[in-house]
Amino acid sequence: MSDLENKEFFLSIISRIDLPGSSDLIRLIEHIDVTEKSVKIILNSEMTRQNKMITDQWQLFIERNSKLQSCSIIYTKHNSPTLKKDVPSVNANLMNKFDLSHLGKIIFVASGKGGVGKSTVSSNIAVSIAELGFKVGLMDADIYGPSQPKMFGLAGSKVEIVNNKIQPQKIGNLSMMSMGMLFPEHEAIIWRGPMLMKAIHQLLLDVSWGDQDYFIVDLPPGTGDIHITLAQKVLISGAIVISTPQDISLIDAKKAIKLFSKTNTKILGLIENMSYFQCSKCGEKHDIFSNGGVKKISRSQNLPFLGNIPLLKEIMKCADNGMPYVSQNHQGKKLFSEIVKNIFKELNSY
Repeated sequence: MSDLENKEFFLSIISRIDLPGSSDLIRLIEHIDVTEKSVKIILNSEMTRQNKMITDQWQLFIERNSKLQSCSIIYTKHNSPTLKKDVPSVNANLMNKFDLSHLGKIIFVASGKGGVGKSTVSSNIAVSIAELGFKVGLMDADIYGPSQPKMFGLAGSKVEIVNNKIQPQKIGNLSMMSMGMLFPEHEAIIWRGPMLMKAIHQLLLDVSWGDQDYFIVDLPPGTGDIHITLAQKVLISGAIVISTPQDISLIDAKKAIKLFSKTNTKILGLIENMSYFQCSKCGEKHDIFSNGGVKKISRSQNLPFLGNIPLLKEIMKCADNGMPYVSQNHQGKKLFSEIVKNIFKELNSY
């Protein structure tokens, strides 16, 4: 094993730094991820000014002594959140919620399974609302498979930290942050439950989101710890469930609906993605993934149907090129504006 593959090698480098508190901080290292060109130190600590001064020296020493392209420090411990105050005793559930009133109306976008286009729909909904003149936050909560940096052309962009707060990337009225911006694009994140939840809390609480009108959370696939914890800790205005029309997707969509029902989360409605394919030459519609399944679920569950999105090559191209479909295509703008109109209608219905 070469020095650059040996985690002890990096510990020996930072151990030589003679700064007050450095040795204590070293004891809080949870994990060191070493790749061919970079090293990432996972630190179970808050990002205080003193700690940042120390870890800045760690980065400097490691990059100088190992000739790696980059060294980064990930803090997994966040400041204690402010809880809601002056909450009526009749609603004890609110006592444990984070005070996120500055984020406006918080909307979860979920799917019971992966591969149904949830992140694509999330980004286009967020951009559609932002283009109406509202301030919108978009949080990519999919830690294992973050897609939003790629969809906005921000893969590989550097994250700034000001006054111990992570600065989101801003595109017009839209502010976006993703764990994918803290890791190299092709690096796998192998965190388990506790570290996973710390990362979610960091995205939610340690990012300088500012005041928003709407806040979209692009949830990971499935119905796991992240969904349950966020439902317990965040005062949600409503959730949107995305599915394709075929039965295998609808089975998992029902699980997402059940999860939100159990956590007393209002479901704003369902969206059917990849609803049909329309031939560009003859205009004929083809039901690649069956047809109308999401509408049937909406009726049977007594939930609003927010709209359907066809299977279009242009949507794929825009996502791959880092340019949201709604901002590049007149038809896309019209399509998503109808969906957003339906979302607003449900938000204002209670």
